[in-house]
Amino acid sequence: MSGRPAPEPRNPRLPPHRLLFGLALAQAPVSLLAWTLFPGAHGDPAWHVHEMVFGHALGVAGGFLLTRLPALALLAVAAAWALARAAWLWPEAPVLLRAALALASTAAIALPAARTFLRGAKRAGSLVFPGLMLGFLLAEALFQLGAAGLLASPRAGAWLGLGLVLLLIAAMGGRLVGAAASGAAQRRGGARIAHRPGLERGLLALLGLGFVAEALDWPGLPAAVPLAVAALVLGARLVSWWPGLRRSAGDVLALAAGQAWLCLGLLGHAAAGAGLWPGLPPAAALHLATIGGIGGTTLVMAMRASAQREARPMPTRAAPAVAALMGAAALLRAFAPPETYGAAALAWTLATLIAARSVFPRR
Repeated sequence: MSGRPAPEPRNPRLPPHRLLFGLALAQAPVSLLAWTLFPGAHGDPAWHVHEMVFGHALGVAGGFLLTRLPALALLAVAAAWALARAAWLWPEAPVLLRAALALASTAAIALPAARTFLRGAKRAGSLVFPGLMLGFLLAEALFQLGAAGLLASPRAGAWLGLGLVLLLIAAMGGRLVGAAASGAAQRRGGARIAHRPGLERGLLALLGLGFVAEALDWPGLPAAVPLAVAALVLGARLVSWWPGLRRSAGDVLALAAGQAWLCLGLLGHAAAGAGLWPGLPPAAALHLATIGGIGGTTLVMAMRASAQREARPMPTRAAPAVAALMGAAALLRAFAPPETYGAAALAWTLATLIAARSVFPRR
């Protein structure tokens, strides 16, 4: 998900990106409502994480990247993705059926996406993106082995998948938001904001170390220290972008807000995990990063990519509204009592409806 989305053939009826964007936008609120309204049937937190990562986030990544597939191949990807989501919504689905459908869905997106990145790779640093996409297959396999009882739990796969999504969001921020902020600063007569590849590599390494430690169930400092330092790097990066961000349009600011939530969520998670924030579970603080960071960014990315590919104006007003609603959902889920979780799900659903109206505008 780095840089400008790839061009795609024009299709007046259903542009390729709309299919996967539409499915991913529909899936997130459906899963949230099922998890909130029917906790007995869909209350497993591991499957909740799985569907947000391998369902919603990976579906948006597919809509962003899989724009050159033939029509039948794209329909096959969408069908594999939809069947995997349906298996989760069916509480009595056999474990092996769920596993097979989930692996097929993840492979259907990750493999062609990795191939897309490899075709565009011009230097060694670009290989990180195909590596991340292939990592989703490993994470999915670990999760399903845990769900089938062949590993102690699905924890390793869930943490690894979550870490991979956060790595993609952080890497995308370094390229897309940084470039947009620099361009905005220069258009107003300011200095160019330099891209710092060494800092970006260090950030990704820190995030990788932290989430590998979480996947290996190393509590406390082994995960907290690299994630806390990564959060500080994210914060410093935002400060360096400020001269351009204060001159940027609303859609770029909405993406920058996702980076800020990522910073705050990782810092809070690290502090709680190290025992520095008594009374706050580490998972609660992490919702700032997952809802505000991942959820907000994926929705805004779908909106911006759709506008760009269809030669429409950027969603400079709708994107900040989406970011604000996702921020409210993140705060409610992290700090409010359980009775308000329905309000958090409602805020996410409203944000999704705004995003859907942007992705599927009236003609």
